[in-house]
Amino acid sequence: MKKAVVCIFFVPPLLLVASAGGPLHPLGDSLAVFRLYLGVIALICGAGLFVLNWRRSGIGAMVLSVAAIGAILWSYHGPQPQGDFPYTHYQKNLLYVLYDPAEIIADIQEQDPDFITLQEMTPRSNGLMVALQEDYPTQSVCLGEDDRGIALASRFDMVPESRICMPGHGMLAVQVITPDGPVWLVTLHLRWPFPLEQAEQVTRILPVLEGLTGPVVLGGDFNMVPWSDTMTRIETATRTRRVGRTIDTFLVEGHLMVPIDHVLAPQGCKGRVSALDLLGSDHHGVLAHYPIGACS
Repeated sequence: MKKAVVCIFFVPPLLLVASAGGPLHPLGDSLAVFRLYLGVIALICGAGLFVLNWRRSGIGAMVLSVAAIGAILWSYHGPQPQGDFPYTHYQKNLLYVLYDPAEIIADIQEQDPDFITLQEMTPRSNGLMVALQEDYPTQSVCLGEDDRGIALASRFDMVPESRICMPGHGMLAVQVITPDGPVWLVTLHLRWPFPLEQAEQVTRILPVLEGLTGPVVLGGDFNMVPWSDTMTRIETATRTRRVGRTIDTFLVEGHLMVPIDHVLAPQGCKGRVSALDLLGSDHHGVLAHYPIGACS
């Protein structure tokens, strides 16, 4: 009986270690989504191993757990720069079944962003884009064969023939002319991780992202947490970093809150983020403020 309990106590710490294995196998990123919760469970199991006289293993599990929990909690509560920033970015997963976008239209008008990135767009959401047309002349919608897709908008003019629409791969990009020069605006909607095809999807779109010359700003429903290999791959390809601290945006199965919606800006461009209301969706929106020009 004691051996069985010891074996059980070893499982959460091993899963916690495996949650850093995204570069080796997509299962690592799937576990990374729940790393904070795995860390808490592994901490308890480490204490259990210590009590059962597996002291070195117990101490090792507890140290590992505290390190993982501490790093994640710092990402949630780390300082954010205050003050005014030249650009505001509105990121939102609309939810496919959204029938009345009135609340989201009002929220966008209140926040007055420069960039808008949207996911789970459908033809029934066209009223949102029409309502924003006057203030956001640059608009693009990229729908797949199932009439579901992604969209973006900006108050800045689009570079002619710069649109890149990949409906089967959840990516849409246009280049716009900002006061700081041409900038690529990208919206992403990634699939759920392993056993679904997020890793394969990212592999397909990375060459396109790497080919975007000049600054990139990106908003999306990544279905993935900031400390994942998926996030690292996309940040590296686009020469960007996630803006601000970690914020929870989605409730998994009605129980666990996870941070899977993000805004990325050029490397070195520090900014801040805040969570917005659901407004009929199952995802909280993200409002980001950041610079684009000379960043250090």
